Amino acid sequence: MWNQSPDNDISSDLSTLVDDLTHLDLQKSSLCSTITSPTTSVASSAEVDEATTLLNSISSYFSVKPTKYGGRGCFANTDLAQDTIVHECSMPLSSTIARPFRKEVCGSCFEFLHGKTLKFKLMSRKNKQNNSTSASASDCSLALYFCSQPCMDKFIALDIDDLYRESLLNVESLFIKGLNQCQYDLERKKQQEEAETEAELKLENELKQAKDIELFISQKWQEAEINCQLQLSKLKPKQRKNFNNLIYLIPKINENEYMEIKYIIGILFQMYKCDNCENNKLSSVSLSSLELQIFQLLQSSDVEKIRKYPYLLYSYTNKIYKFLKISTLEKVQSYIIPSIIRSIIGKKLTNAYGIWSIDNEPDGNKELFGYSLYSSASFFNHSCNPNLINIEKGAKTIFKLLKNIKKNEELCINYSDSINDGLEIRQKDLKEWFFDCLCERCVEEMNLKNAKK
Repeated sequence: MWNQSPDNDISSDLSTLVDDLTHLDLQKSSLCSTITSPTTSVASSAEVDEATTLLNSISSYFSVKPTKYGGRGCFANTDLAQDTIVHECSMPLSSTIARPFRKEVCGSCFEFLHGKTLKFKLMSRKNKQNNSTSASASDCSLALYFCSQPCMDKFIALDIDDLYRESLLNVESLFIKGLNQCQYDLERKKQQEEAETEAELKLENELKQAKDIELFISQKWQEAEINCQLQLSKLKPKQRKNFNNLIYLIPKINENEYMEIKYIIGILFQMYKCDNCENNKLSSVSLSSLELQIFQLLQSSDVEKIRKYPYLLYSYTNKIYKFLKISTLEKVQSYIIPSIIRSIIGKKLTNAYGIWSIDNEPDGNKELFGYSLYSSASFFNHSCNPNLINIEKGAKTIFKLLKNIKKNEELCINYSDSINDGLEIRQKDLKEWFFDCLCERCVEEMNLKNAKK
């Protein structure tokens, strides 16, 4: 893809490489209309009308409109009765399961059998073709886990050329290889950790001193792309196709980054699927296309998140992006550019739904298994006195009214686990969504608190 140069010529070609990367980013961004850059842009009236039409096609029960406190929300189109199901999502656009639960939570319906290993395993087709003779023991143990044959069959049916399966298993394989390298080379592990800590602190200090934080963040994303291309330019084309030659270039990731990468790959797969199934009338393809169009309209919160947790900038650009750029399978490589990956991460931060264990766990506690993203369900705002509840039924989620609703009343769910706690605790927890709650309950409690002073 890029002209290869000897090591001593890399610096002289840097400006050319930057121009090429910028051109590629702009070109790919224009082609991938379902994903936009986090950078704010002025939309034309036609685009606004198109977005409005799209959002109001989500449900006949409500419309997505601007709220009086900023942003958008869902408002009832007519009087609605308690227990009305106003929206349902049959499956997420993407989901990810925490690594400790990968063998215990179904990869299709999220069923959890109280810690038992699921019996239905989907292994790499490459291992089957090789009859496992040339595959390593660790590769042979890699699999995606499901609670039943129908769930596994559903996953296979929604895949294209095993791309999603092989992409997820590739992440698992590289994660394990990274762990094994650290295990057998402790001195190298120590050096890497020290270098990573130093680089992370340096980046955090630069971020704090930056006059324009948004510009600084954008520059670091572009630098990550340039660094990846410079490293890859040292390899011959045949070497790039062999992951054994890339393993030392691939950063070691932690389990949170592992989850993030699997979520991103899910979105990338959906993009590839829509781009390559334009003439396919399957309902799953149409659903993915609609959800991707809605995904485009979601708000990105990456700048706010990085302001609050500066270390994430290093994680996003130097680890997650580099891991994806160097290791992801060829069919989705063209989607891995800074604007797309940054957008995918940023739109997840305040729009993802947790994948939880059921309420009747033996010890009475719910456990977080991972998270999923339902684009069309991302416009419900929060209230500490919600009139709507989301009910998970496997990978499907439905939204049912808790009370009677008047026309034009906003439909709100609860975001936090602290709904039964006092005002200060609720307000503190909701800071993770980057807003100050001004629902009727909070305002009433604030007024009572101020009256006592």
